[in-house]
Amino acid sequence: SSSELDETGRDGIEILRWLASYAPDQVVILLGNHDTSRVMELAYESDETFAAARALAADCMTEQPPGEKTREFTERFPRIPTPEVAHRDYSAFAVEQRTLVQELLLSGRVHLACLGQRDGKPVLLTHASVTLTQVAQLGVEPNAAAIVEALEVHLRGAVARVRGAWEKREVAALVLEPLHSAGHGGREGGGLLYHRASQNEDPTGDSKPIARRKFAPSELPRGLVQVQGHCGHHKCRLELAPWLGPAAIARERGGLRTLAAGASRISYDGGIAPARDDEATVYFIDIEMNFSNLPDYPLFQLDSVDAPGAQP
Repeated sequence: SSSELDETGRDGIEILRWLASYAPDQVVILLGNHDTSRVMELAYESDETFAAARALAADCMTEQPPGEKTREFTERFPRIPTPEVAHRDYSAFAVEQRTLVQELLLSGRVHLACLGQRDGKPVLLTHASVTLTQVAQLGVEPNAAAIVEALEVHLRGAVARVRGAWEKREVAALVLEPLHSAGHGGREGGGLLYHRASQNEDPTGDSKPIARRKFAPSELPRGLVQVQGHCGHHKCRLELAPWLGPAAIARERGGLRTLAAGASRISYDGGIAPARDDEATVYFIDIEMNFSNLPDYPLFQLDSVDAPGAQP
């Protein structure tokens, strides 16, 4: 219902403000696709236009296959990727959320990545992991410190290009290409904050995303240890089905998990397995909070975390 969506949107604002109220060396905030959508795909929407889009999107959901209502949606709301994202993913959007994300970006309070340490090894923390594609786009060596620095420079450059407009409360969309692309015109976005490791390939034809949304585990940089959210186990069981270990098979939702990809094996299993120097290692820490009991909420332990040092 509309009141439930309003409450959800308000909760999101209050939680993000609460996190940002802590000192940057106490709480590091990493951007995800739902954050950037507020200042990218939804940069031009008002509360009124989005309410209309959400209502029309609900009608679109009744069309199988997509038909007249879906075509109307794309024509009326060309900057919103698809009816599905208005109906589901971004359904609780409000302009106040966009304003808050803009404020945090302008102040340098949020980041694309940060550097951690675990068991004496550097660890790269991002929303959805970095592949060899992003390493090549950034033009850096595939080590955690270099990637964090390059991502921070890229983000600050993107914010600088819209700073003048945002500070004057003018409409402008953040652009993070080529690393991350916004969706539009009936096609979803892709890249850094959208993509996920998968056995499957992206759809083709009219539903082909603007940029890649799926990548093979073999595209992860070997020797790099990463930590990401974005993907709960329920989705990973489907996307990584050929490589499930016994603990991953036994559990349907939640839990900390490890994806390892090397020359001779790919493995996705429950628990935190030791990282091997000859493999890419990704620790998944999205435990699907909405399906989990808080007393059983596992935390991924790090020895330390360093917030990026670049300033706006």
